[in-house]
Amino acid sequence: MKFSLPKSKLSGYLQYILQVVPTKSTLPILSNIMVEALDGKIKISATDLDISITTSIECNVSKKGATSLPAKILFDIIKELPESEVTFEVSATRMEMKIPNGSYKIATVAADDFPKLPAVNTKKEIRIAAGDLIGMIRKTTFACSDDDTRPALNGVLWQTKGDRMQMVATDGHRLAKMSIENKKLKGMYDDVIIPPKVLNLIPRFVTQENQEIGIIFGENNIIFNLGDVVLTSRLIDGPYPNFEQVIPSSNDKTMTISRDELTGAVRRVSILSNALTHQVKFSLKNNSLTLSTANADVGGEGKEVLDCEFNGEAIEIGYNANYIADILGKIESSEVIMELSSTVSAGVVYSPQQSKDDYLCLVMPLRLAD
Repeated sequence: MKFSLPKSKLSGYLQYILQVVPTKSTLPILSNIMVEALDGKIKISATDLDISITTSIECNVSKKGATSLPAKILFDIIKELPESEVTFEVSATRMEMKIPNGSYKIATVAADDFPKLPAVNTKKEIRIAAGDLIGMIRKTTFACSDDDTRPALNGVLWQTKGDRMQMVATDGHRLAKMSIENKKLKGMYDDVIIPPKVLNLIPRFVTQENQEIGIIFGENNIIFNLGDVVLTSRLIDGPYPNFEQVIPSSNDKTMTISRDELTGAVRRVSILSNALTHQVKFSLKNNSLTLSTANADVGGEGKEVLDCEFNGEAIEIGYNANYIADILGKIESSEVIMELSSTVSAGVVYSPQQSKDDYLCLVMPLRLAD
């Protein structure tokens, strides 16, 4: 096998591919990537057995073939090389990388030892707008859980039935739900639960949001065809909890406030919050919001008062400041609406410029310390 290409053409792809390569594994081969030299291009693949990535890069191929290489070592070498044409040549069990003023050799492992990746059947592919998919990904994945005892919550629920499709993520303390018009997938597939890791890779490979992404639904996996890059992921077994039950429909207190002012104040006040709970108290009364916190461990207190529009009886309620900041970071309008009910019920956060049916976030309160 022999091929050559500019260093810059390879290093960017290797950086993203490395995110799929496990840092620790009981299978040593998973720390490798597979390189295949074909007609006028190379294909590079990596997998952790849950998520797989394959990218195609146009280059000058002198001799076809396939092998696998240690991913981290290859990336570290390529990253440090000066910009130049790099020639790769495999002989026996080693690959040599030649640059104008030197060469590097690393051991290879036979391509047959690399795990077989799922086949991509483009006949079953359905193409949807990249902007729609990426919008849902960016607005929901942050709310996924990392608690292995509830595996369904470790993924994003993607519902494609009906006139609208939506993505939902929750960790039991906060929830994000985004819904958009559904023209392509209407009534075709059951709900699927997708690991956020593969979803968060998609925006990195899409250069134009007006392009289309190919979706292939398998029995227990899903494939995203991004053109030069193909991502495959196993699906998480359900069922997903009934999230509709926890979204309040009759919160009787409403606050409208500047998103930027609230974001800044929450971040500043939370510096003195408890290191475990990150609790900040929201005190609402007479078109005024007071944010406060106290931390006996460092002998500190913080308080800021913000103007707002508030309808309802006065209330004091505690929230995890990190959750509030995350949610505010996903809302793009200058103002934000927060609907509340009591000190133990969920608050609903959304943009006044967007229907709650399109995008909303939910955050559970914390019990205020006496």
